[in-house]
Amino acid sequence: MMSSKRTEEPYRALCTFQESIDNSEPSVDSEAQGSIYMVFNSVKSQDTGRAWRVLQVLVAVLGLVCVLLMIGIVVLLTGNTCTVLSQNGAYGSQADIDLQNKKLCFPKHTDTSYVKIVLDYEEPLTHLTLCMRYMTMYSRKEQSLFSLATHSYSNAFLLFIEKNGKLYFAVNDDSIYTHIVSPPGQWNSVCASWSTCGTAEIWLNGNRFSLQRISTGRSIETKPIIKIGQDQDSYGGSLDIAQCFVGEISDVYLWGHGKSNSLVTQFMQTKPSTYHDNFLINWRAFNYTLSGHATVMSNASVCDAD
Repeated sequence: MMSSKRTEEPYRALCTFQESIDNSEPSVDSEAQGSIYMVFNSVKSQDTGRAWRVLQVLVAVLGLVCVLLMIGIVVLLTGNTCTVLSQNGAYGSQADIDLQNKKLCFPKHTDTSYVKIVLDYEEPLTHLTLCMRYMTMYSRKEQSLFSLATHSYSNAFLLFIEKNGKLYFAVNDDSIYTHIVSPPGQWNSVCASWSTCGTAEIWLNGNRFSLQRISTGRSIETKPIIKIGQDQDSYGGSLDIAQCFVGEISDVYLWGHGKSNSLVTQFMQTKPSTYHDNFLINWRAFNYTLSGHATVMSNASVCDAD
């Protein structure tokens, strides 16, 4: 049998070891401490990378939103090509509108009412033919039906009604005072044709009139400005209220080639083909700008002119 002293020694040693564990602070060696720091820094680096990627995505989205907003502003400012004209002189642009069974109304004596057309052909014109229909109640008033001006000539191609009621025709400032009377108070169909060899003709209500030679050897320059209902005495301007057109205009066509007789004959009977390649102005695809009191209305509507 063991002695009691030897039996108590292992017990005391065990208790002492337990107390040392309970009372002591945990110790971590340098290698373990380094591992902990590596894990911590790795987690921190992953979080930073995710935050940076999120920030990049947000910046890209904001940039796209800004671009879309800018596009929207530009469209609002310039993209509306079908603005209805107000009656206060503002402009309303119309792009390639089919005006079949419609007419232009010029109701007032003013130098601000007209229809503006800007052509963009690449080569000077050696032939030009205009056809249009019009009605005015005035028999003793100067009235401009069609005015085409270039940088060099204000009357590069002008069809005009003189105060005596007769038609006046000019090409590159060369003019012809005709004896062709424009009947008031009815719809008239008129065509005027010219070529660089000087040949000039006018058709009125089916009747053909050969004129003297004008503007021989010259062409009509590029980048013209056209105003229907006003006479330009300078390139795009110098309008005169005494020469404004008051009445109605319809079926305006302009083409730049010499073979005009067949199209003129067809126009006098009905309307020229809308599929002709050389139309510079096509009533069935009309690109124009209204100004002042000039309006577009149906043929059945009444134009209350002064």
